Amino acid sequence: MKLFRPTGLLFLLIFSLYLGACKPKEEKQQFLIEESEIAPRHLRVIWTEDPSSYAVISWTTMHEHGKNNKVYYDTVSRGGEKLNYTFQVLASKNGAISLVDEDFEEGVQQGYYHHADLKYLKPSTPYYFVVETDDLVSDEYYFISGPDDDREFSLLWGGDSRLGGPEPRYAGRTPHVDRQAMNHRIKALIDEDPGIIGFIHGADYGTTADWRHLFWWFEDHELVVGEDNRILPLIISRGNHDMEVGFEENFWLGETQKKKGFDYYYLTQLGSETAILTLNSEISVAGDQREWLEENLAAARPEKRWVLVNYHRPAYPVVKDPENATFKRVRETWVPIFEKHNIDLALESDGHILKRTVPIRNNKYDESGIIYIGEGGLGVPQRVADSTRWFIQPPGFAMSAHNVHKLSFFKDSISVKAIGMEGQILDKFVIRPRN
Repeated sequence: MKLFRPTGLLFLLIFSLYLGACKPKEEKQQFLIEESEIAPRHLRVIWTEDPSSYAVISWTTMHEHGKNNKVYYDTVSRGGEKLNYTFQVLASKNGAISLVDEDFEEGVQQGYYHHADLKYLKPSTPYYFVVETDDLVSDEYYFISGPDDDREFSLLWGGDSRLGGPEPRYAGRTPHVDRQAMNHRIKALIDEDPGIIGFIHGADYGTTADWRHLFWWFEDHELVVGEDNRILPLIISRGNHDMEVGFEENFWLGETQKKKGFDYYYLTQLGSETAILTLNSEISVAGDQREWLEENLAAARPEKRWVLVNYHRPAYPVVKDPENATFKRVRETWVPIFEKHNIDLALESDGHILKRTVPIRNNKYDESGIIYIGEGGLGVPQRVADSTRWFIQPPGFAMSAHNVHKLSFFKDSISVKAIGMEGQILDKFVIRPRN
């Protein structure tokens, strides 16, 4: 993914000589950016409110962010020859990624972010693209825009890909092998099922959102690119380990961000019958966000067959104390609104476990209630559940296992499967329409 085309060789030679001249004799970490490494990297596609017509393409460069940052794209492959693409757009946001003292101590190279808005897309259409920064052009990749009709599709969902545990490591010195293994599993799922069109992330990407952590998340995320260079668009949420400014610099939501600032709550419309509400449990769950949730669920529920919510901090945690204010406020503020409007499924992260609750209404088992799944297994060390909690008794359950969920949307059901690191099915169940 880090190849470049020969138009900038003189620049690369000068830059490499500069690096050599500036390199100290001793370094804490081998973090040299080779000539081929300064081309555009970390390509990603972000979905926000209407994936059928709009997407953000983002990338990183490891040299000064330049004057010409552009995406060339088309509905057919052009083999990476930039002048053959029908459409092109300049990046709308570029800048230097903020560094803190710990980033310098770990020897992380300065990076630069680039974000471009692709508008007026056709629904359910492959879009092939390359990105360019000054004369350095990426390989060709493609993604598929979201549907606007009632077709069947699947999404992947999961959270918590950071390092952790009793002896926290740093991915730049000790590779995050569990995260990489889960990314290989995600890639395998993408390659075997072209019906998977996007990925909902439950947050906590790295230990922090500082560059020394996000850089390695982006490096590992390149493992998720499909065999045919297909990139799976991301639906982003924010967690308690994502609070640094680097998150806002690197996960840009384009038009949504321009309207709402850095709140990171929004509604994603997929097809004509599915609404996914991304909430932010790291800011006030009351006030403006509560009003927005009430308003958007009231509008979506009568019109949509499927309504899901995704947020980081669980209302019904199976590891941490449910009476802790962090979780109690979610349960007391949002859950009554979920129940009032009869959402179909709640996606939770944070606990580092795999769970499925019993259907819950009014804080008790109720067949008409809402199932909450989670709590994050994309590589973070797994914890042990409190098996006595009433909401994970059969048919609910909890176990320590890295996992990613596959959600398949049909006219008569949502098929939910939790898939382990080796591809094994850890849990599965079906949700029927409420309407």
